[in-house]
Amino acid sequence: MDTKLKVPLLERLTQRRTPESAGDGGLNRCLGIFDLVNSGFSIVVGAGIFVITPVLTANTTGPAVTISYLIAGLAALVSALTYAELASRFAGIGSAYLYVYYVLGELAAGVIGISMLIEWMIGLASLIKSLSIYADQLILNGTIIAWEGKNLAVEVPYMTKYVDLFALLILLLCGGLNLWGVKETVVVSAICNVVVMASLILIIVMGFVKGSTDNWFRAVPEDADHGTGGYFPYGATGVFTGASLAYFSYGGFDAIACLGCEARNPQKDIPISMVLTFGLIMSLYMAVCGAITYVAPYYTLTHEAGMALAFASVPWVVKVVSVGAILATATGSFASVLATSRVVFGMAQDGIMYKKLTYVSSTQVPVVAIIISLILPALGIILLDIEELVMMNSGGSLICFCLTNICVIVGRYQPPHTVSKGVYTSAEKQAILATLTFWACSLASCACFKNIGSIIIALSTGMFFLLLGVIILCFMRLKLKEVWEPCTFKCPLVPWLPAAGVLVNSSLMVSLPFMTWARVGVCLGLGLTSYATYGVYNSNITVDKMQGDFNYSGDSERMSIRSVNSPYTDTDKLVDNEF
Repeated sequence: MDTKLKVPLLERLTQRRTPESAGDGGLNRCLGIFDLVNSGFSIVVGAGIFVITPVLTANTTGPAVTISYLIAGLAALVSALTYAELASRFAGIGSAYLYVYYVLGELAAGVIGISMLIEWMIGLASLIKSLSIYADQLILNGTIIAWEGKNLAVEVPYMTKYVDLFALLILLLCGGLNLWGVKETVVVSAICNVVVMASLILIIVMGFVKGSTDNWFRAVPEDADHGTGGYFPYGATGVFTGASLAYFSYGGFDAIACLGCEARNPQKDIPISMVLTFGLIMSLYMAVCGAITYVAPYYTLTHEAGMALAFASVPWVVKVVSVGAILATATGSFASVLATSRVVFGMAQDGIMYKKLTYVSSTQVPVVAIIISLILPALGIILLDIEELVMMNSGGSLICFCLTNICVIVGRYQPPHTVSKGVYTSAEKQAILATLTFWACSLASCACFKNIGSIIIALSTGMFFLLLGVIILCFMRLKLKEVWEPCTFKCPLVPWLPAAGVLVNSSLMVSLPFMTWARVGVCLGLGLTSYATYGVYNSNITVDKMQGDFNYSGDSERMSIRSVNSPYTDTDKLVDNEF
């Protein structure tokens, strides 16, 4: 006779983890603030300055790339503040995935977990491709790429121009370093970052010394297909499209939260590390973008190694910048594998992904999770070029940032004693409905502003949806009582600042091309199919409930066992009456 209790599907999709279930999963807690800042800096600098800036400047924004980075930076700053609050409230494995699991439930956690894997794995692929380009340019003067372009050419629309075997080899080397150990990886990255910082300072100094303001306003040659020239050669559309792509450049700061399982004091160190990393990176971006467009006409930066080639008149600067780019993309690649494998590990620990992915070696390294983290990047390297990879990565990042902003708003109406039991109060349900509706209104409003031909219709329809979303938030703010809970960092101006983050993120989402969302949709579909066929039946919370456990402890040793029929309804009613 089957004694297992049945758990309704809706309950499975909305059930939540509890903070008491957080643990280190057997990993080594050895990282301090410096180590966390170093890891975030490694990913952001490698991805943003050396990979994105040249191609983005030439093909999308022109000299206005500085404004694109500013817009993306302000939007990402809001998300950084929300990440910092969530990190100070919750500690554990998985970053945004775990925060959403605490606040919005299992299905939403699965969506953001898959989005994070898209973000990190595709971002890793673009880093590796950039690393292969810079290494070949510096060491062999482009010999490898020329050979691959001739012998491994691909002539398929929306795909890469050639199969980059050199990049695949580098990917395997990055995976091998991560298998060595987390502390060793961080130490190697810190050494490389000293050289990277020196090369960035050199770019800023030499750019403004050797350049001219004429390059910011130069006309485009007749044989060049790069906009209309001037400071805004691609218009306002180019600036906002560039901002959505530049989001990839700020994606590294959330990697810090992925290392919560290996931080010594995650609730204190992670928020501080995020703020420090973001301040340092945003300052560098503004200076480097201005310098690179000051020293060379934007339409000459078409090569992926354009950051170095912009100083072609000064050969020794080219060499130094190339070395900095190689080390930046290398350390970014190491850190990306590190962050990706920890998300895989965390989801597998919860039963959302296959349990066998949680295998930890004798040196406290998640071996299988690291190996799995290399598969999608390998496919990205084989199938897509850098620009397509960046767009896909931005799509995953924007979904993650929207959901974390929503989590902060909902979390303000989440009493601590209900969080520990994983139940929803009526106030939380209303807050979730209001914030998700606001997100839908933001997407609709931004889509109207961008895609409707008639200006009058676009403005009126867009303003209608935007006003509707604001009214819903006002109603929520007036009706619901915010729960005060002490934590080491709190995001200011809640719900308005996170709501502004949702709105800006939504505007960047609708700026991405259709093919980008088609690829992201395929990856999300595959991930959710995996959850529907495995995770929905095997998540730890579902298994606990089927066995008669109420409190989910998150590991093999159950913290307490109660009847599944006991405090669910009574506790929910009791808490609801408080509002």
